[in-house]
Amino acid sequence: MTGINVTIDAPSAKDVMQDALERIALGFQDYLNSLQPEEIKCLAENLETTLTNPKYSQAETNFAAKLGAKSISDEEHTRLEFATLARNFKWRQELLKSSITAPQVAELLNTTRQTPHDRLRKNCLIAAQDNGVWKFPAWQFDPEGPDGVIAGLPDVLKALKVPALSKITWLTRPNAALNKLTPVEALKLGQINDVIAEAQTVGIF
Repeated sequence: MTGINVTIDAPSAKDVMQDALERIALGFQDYLNSLQPEEIKCLAENLETTLTNPKYSQAETNFAAKLGAKSISDEEHTRLEFATLARNFKWRQELLKSSITAPQVAELLNTTRQTPHDRLRKNCLIAAQDNGVWKFPAWQFDPEGPDGVIAGLPDVLKALKVPALSKITWLTRPNAALNKLTPVEALKLGQINDVIAEAQTVGIF
């Protein structure tokens, strides 16, 4: 039987840079999600003050001007805060739109109702609270996988040192280092070690 050679192209410099920028954005998104509206306003005010500080060199001032740094009114602050909150809520809804509840997980796996919560606490499942209800993304379950979950997922979840919603985002986003597969897709193809290695780098930028 003739062997089959599979060639996987190394990620280009552009792909590597895009992946790095996505990691930075992911970390900044986590930070923004942790802020209260008044803290977001304070951040915007401090950023404006810093960028317009006369101690800046001319080059820094020019760079700030290119970024569009300008005085922000209270009305603009409120609008920006609301727009940020609206984007974050839409992002959250998109992430959790194909999710199931803990009782449904228990029924799916034929376990007690406490089992999904126990597995969640042990990082063997991923879920996020939505209106007081734990929502478990349906893509993590596999009838042929260990304990009904995609093989390797618990190890990946333990390697990811970011909040739950950021884990879900990372797991479902195409990754340049995984030949543009999502980590979930790569796990399903058996690339467990590669996904774990990538997971360990999340949040280091």
